[in-house]
Parts: sequence; structure tokens; C-alpha cells
Amino acid sequence: MKPASVSDYRERARRRLPPMFFEYIDGGSYAEVTLKRNVEDLEVIALRQRVMRDMTKLDMSVKTLGQSLEMPLGLSPVGMAGMYARRGETQAARAAQAAGLPFCLSTVSVCSVEEVTRAATAPWFQLYMLKDRGYMRELLGRAKAAGCPVLVFTVDLPLPGAR
Repeated sequence: MKPASVSDYRERARRRLPPMFFEYIDGGSYAEVTLKRNVEDLEVIALRQRVMRDMTKLDMSVKTLGQSLEMPLGLSPVGMAGMYARRGETQAARAAQAAGLPFCLSTVSVCSVEEVTRAATAPWFQLYMLKDRGYMRELLGRAKAAGCPVLVFTVDLPLPGAR
């Protein structure tokens, strides 16, 4: 049966993935307070159905960070996405490109920035602040050489969370 809801996709992932991988993408850190609050905030949002309206001229496109997007949405970085699907980051970049959306490559991706760029439009690049400044310079140099148009500088991880 095809999944019909987020819960259906979650259950499918729970059945298919090794427990360690499922828990990484399904859970949060420590007491999961932020995760709980995010879920509660999203549950409050209600989509309003509109019927008998002309939808042929619907335009959700926006321009942000120098790029035109089909809608105000992008694929955010997921660490080690390539562990969930073969060449996962490359697949995600291709899907984002086909939808006219940006894809942001994680600092801790399985696929290299060069591989992703060969497969699709150069991604945005996420950089975690790491202690090894030489390694950070190398990553930034590779992202620049690959043509990544946007740097997403992530500072929310001063210490790794306990998962």
C-alpha cells in the first residue's frame, strides 16, 4: 500500500532501516524537548482547502539569496543521507533540481561536493564550525571550486547532542 501520510512514511522507514539509522532521523537529542515543541508548532498549522478556484495562474516562485525558486522551500542538509539510500545526497540534489528548489549539502555527507555537483546543479553548502580549521578551509575551498552559490554556516552544535 502506498503511504498516504507522514505517519505512513515514518512507519515504513522504521520497518526498513536499521534501528540506529531510524533513531538518528526520527529522534532528537537529550530529552527531545525541541523536537516535541517543533512537532506541536507544526500541528497547529492548518491548510485551508480552496475549491472551485482557477489554479492555472498559481505562482509560488520567490527569489532568495540570488536564486529564483519555484516555491519558498528547499531541501535542508541531512547528515550521512547516503547511508539511507545509495548516493542519497546525489539523489536528493537531482530531485531538488527537478523541482526547481535548492539542495543544501551537509558537512557530514557521504557523497562529496564534487560528486553532487557532477550529478546536479551545485548545491548550497552547509559548514559546521569545527575545531580543525585547516579541514574547514579545505572544505570551503572545495565547495567554492565546485561552484556552490550559498554557504549555510551552522553554529547550533557547540557540543554533540546525546542521542
